[in-house]
Order: sequence, then structure tokens, then C-alpha cells
Amino acid sequence: MASLRNNYYVNSFFWSTVSRILSAIVGLFSVPLLLGLYGKADYGILALATSCNGYMSLLDLGMNTGAVKFFSQWKAEGKVDLIHKVSGTNMTFYFIISGINILLLVLLALFGEPLFNITHEQFITLRECLFILAIFNIFSWETTPFQQLLQADKQIAFTMKIQSVSQILKLVLVGLTIWMKLPLITYFFFFTGIVAILIIPYCIKCKRKKLVLDLKPKIYWKEFKVVLTFSLAIFALSLFQTTATQSRPIILSIFSQNGAETVADFRIVEVFPSFVIMLSGVFGGIFLPRTSEMVAKHDQNAIENFAYKWTRLTTVIVNVLCFPIIIGANDILSAYVGPQYSNLSIWLIIWILTVLCQMHTTPGNALVLSYGKTKLLVLVTALDCIFSIILNCALSKTLGVGSAIIAYAVYVFIIIGLYYVSFYKKLLGLSRKKLFLDFLHPTLIAMVSLLLCLLIPFEEISFWSNNRFYHLAMLFIKAVCWFIPYVIMIFAFKLVTVKEIKNAR
Repeated sequence: MASLRNNYYVNSFFWSTVSRILSAIVGLFSVPLLLGLYGKADYGILALATSCNGYMSLLDLGMNTGAVKFFSQWKAEGKVDLIHKVSGTNMTFYFIISGINILLLVLLALFGEPLFNITHEQFITLRECLFILAIFNIFSWETTPFQQLLQADKQIAFTMKIQSVSQILKLVLVGLTIWMKLPLITYFFFFTGIVAILIIPYCIKCKRKKLVLDLKPKIYWKEFKVVLTFSLAIFALSLFQTTATQSRPIILSIFSQNGAETVADFRIVEVFPSFVIMLSGVFGGIFLPRTSEMVAKHDQNAIENFAYKWTRLTTVIVNVLCFPIIIGANDILSAYVGPQYSNLSIWLIIWILTVLCQMHTTPGNALVLSYGKTKLLVLVTALDCIFSIILNCALSKTLGVGSAIIAYAVYVFIIIGLYYVSFYKKLLGLSRKKLFLDFLHPTLIAMVSLLLCLLIPFEEISFWSNNRFYHLAMLFIKAVCWFIPYVIMIFAFKLVTVKEIKNAR
């Protein structure tokens, strides 16, 4: 037990899982409750406001990856003074970025009405939300330099504990909003404030760990340049990745027949894939400090062992998250927001399958970023992004929310193809066949378990009437019926062992 508590991967993933589960709970409760309180159209305005702000995260210029890489490297090399200089300059950098972000939000609030297919009254609400985002923006951005230092110092478990507290506060806020029937703008103000106050515990922890000596912004631009130069390559990549993801609801609001309602449908379906991405995606942050050390030491044996083992283990975990949603998609939506939304289940299944395939490349992605050779990835991602946006626009009027899901699936599979065709063999020196089999074997077992589960006549189970509790019960029963044979087969075929988990370093 003690070895597991001291295990970097296990400890980081445990607290990340707790944080993500709490985040999912917030989403599960907040969406139907707020949807009922404010109505579909006004709830879509909330989603649109957060999407506009989320797209501006690309102003980070890739620093979130570059800073963690170099802080990890310099910490291993004992260059503490260099870390202090660059981290202080990093605070100055993010202060400048926050100013630009605030300006863009204000301009969008003042002059952005023609961009959206919403009514004037709905835009007035959106404008107030954008002003609120601008007010808290500087605190949200200045949280990032402290989070980067903590991540490089392998304090991911701490950051996830703080985010868990933040999610609990959000849940309390949703409860108070429903109980007191708070106006939409009041809810959004406090919600944004909860996100902004993360800067306080992060700052205190950095001071105690002596990761920063003081809070004065610094201007060591010469030392900072090496991080920025590397990060700009990541920025080019992030620009197109963020565009491909954050533009989806915005495009739906512009090109679909009913912008606000289609965005609301998108947000309803998005909750569950986002939950899977939040849980499995945390591996990227956990892997990066480790892979940076391996690449710096040119340890090919460690790189190969890491890539093969963690592709397999990541796939096993993602299967556990995805397949219960696949088999219970209709029950999930019926219990979540009502049977009138069950027609969205096909899009939920397609989205979940896309995420399942996407997440198995997480270990390889961490290694590619550690090498820093991203020119080809940037080029392909740019063309892929443009194509997915055009596809989304073209299909929006006929498929509605489905256009965003299909377009993103195309985007994801093109990137996966690039990894197998180019990066795995030529850059990382890995066996494509072995990596694919490390993904395929756990997934085939998951599919066999799914087929066994489908043989059970669930439709004959009718001990309750067809209401929300019935669908929740059916979801639980289906998930258990899938999970038990899956786990048995995974351990029987030795795709996962207890010893391997305990010794994961």
C-alpha cells in the first residue's frame, strides 16, 4: 500500500481521477438542472461564452508544454537560479497575454453580434458573460505559471486535490443557484470566480516548495527565449488543435438552422466524451516530465518500454471508461436529460469511439513533444483542421450536432494515421505493429465482452416503469455485465498484472 502511495503514476492518476469524477458530477448535475432553470436557448448562451473564451487559450503560445519540459530538465540538472529567472519572466509573459485576452473579449462583447445566429436579447446576455470573463481573466491566466512549476516538480497530485475542492465549490454553487433561482449572470459570475481563485493555493505551494522566491514579475528575456522558441512550435500545433475543438460549437451556432438549440444539443452530448478525455487525458501531463528525462538521456530502452507498456495500460483504462457508455448510450441520455434526447445516442457512440482511438496515442504524443520535432505534425494538423472545419460547416444544416462529431472524428483519425505512418518508426524507433497490437488486444477483449453483454435480453427487465431511475438501473446493470468479463479476460491474458501496476515508475 505504501509503495502505491509513493508511486508517481498511481498517485497522480488517483487524484486526477478524483478531480475529474467530481468535475463530471458537476456536469451531470449542472446541465439538466440549469437547462431546466434557464431553458435550452439561454443555456446555449452559457456554452457559447465559455467556448469563445476557451478558444483564446491558444494565446498561451504553447508555453504550458514548453515550460514544463524545460523546468523538468533544469530541475534535474540543478539549475535552480535559471528556473527562478525564467519562471518570474513567465509571470510577466502571462500578464501580457491576459491583457490581450481581455481586449479581445471586450471587442467581441461590443462588436460581435453579427457573428452569431442568435437573437439580440440572447447576445445581450452573451455580452454580460464576456465582460465577466474579462474581469477574472488576469487571475485565471496568472494561475498557469504556478501550475507549470508544480507540474514540473511532479506535484500533480497536489494540483488535482485543489481542483477537487474547486469542483465541490462549483457543485455547491449549482445547488444554491437552483434553490435560490439565481439569475444566469449571477451564476456565471460566481462560477468564473471559483476558477480564478485557484491562483491562491498554487502560489502558496510554490512559495513553500521554494519554486519561486518572490512574486515580482521579471524580465530575463534572454533566458526566457529558449523556452519561448520551443513553445512557439507547440503553439502552432495548439493553434490548429484548439481551433478544431473549440470552433465546433461556434460553427454550429453560425451555420446550423437553430444556433442556440444546436449548441445546447452539442453540450449535452459533450459531457460524456469530455469526462473520458479529462480522465485519460491527464496522462499527457503525467508523462511529459518522465519522457523529457528519457529523451534527454537518449535512453532508447526506456523509451521503448514506456511506449509499449503505457500504450497498453492507457488503452485498458480508456476501454473501462468508454464501453459502459457505448452499451448504455440510450439509457445515459434518457436518465440524464430525458428520453426526448435519446435520438442523440448514435452521435454519443460515434464520439466515444473516436475518443477511444484518440487516447491510445497519448504516450507516443508525450514522446514526440519531448523530442520537439513537430514541423510535420504542425503542417498535417493545419490542413486537417481546415478540412474538418469545412466539413463541419458543410454538414451543419443537414446533420446538426452530428456534423461537429463527424468532422472531429475525421480530424482525429488523420492525426492517428500520421503517428503510425511517420513518428513511431522514423522518430521514436518503435515498432508500429507492436504499438497497434498493444491497442488492439485490450480493445478486442472489450468488444468480446460487449458482444456477450448484448446477448442478455435487457429489454425484458422491467421491474420499474420507464422513468429516469429505470434507465439509471439499466445503465448500472449493463456496465457491470460488461465490466466483469472484461476484467477477468484482461488478467487471464496477462495484459495487466498487479506487479506491473505496483512497479510502474
